[in-house]
Amino acid sequence: MENAGEFVVNHWILVTLFVVLAWMVLSDSLNRKLSGVNPVGTTQAIQLVNQQQGLFLDIREDSEFKKEHIADSVSMPLSSLADNLVSLNDPEQAIILVCASGQRARSAAKQLRSKGFSEIYVLTGGLNTWKEAKLPLFS
Repeated sequence: MENAGEFVVNHWILVTLFVVLAWMVLSDSLNRKLSGVNPVGTTQAIQLVNQQQGLFLDIREDSEFKKEHIADSVSMPLSSLADNLVSLNDPEQAIILVCASGQRARSAAKQLRSKGFSEIYVLTGGLNTWKEAKLPLFS
């Protein structure tokens, strides 16, 4: 341990890289914990819908939704999400947010969390992941 200071001085680039990488890894997981966003894959999302009466909430724009969407998903574009939250009856229902790639869903998750919804999940990779898994889409 007495050589730790000497190591840091002699290998400051390695130490700096280690600190930056550790911060990147830990900040992502801490951010998820603090924001209440639970990422789920396609298999987990299907289980939530089937076993816990979860809901696929598609937050893409109407034109995107009409082109293709997950069966029985509800369309509620991010642009009008705040105005339409009253149509979601149960704040404890599992809600799986779906967008094209998963980016808009994180923003929607924060909005839902602030309105008292507790079971918020984001489909990791969005509809793109759903397609890659060759799961059915409807138009």
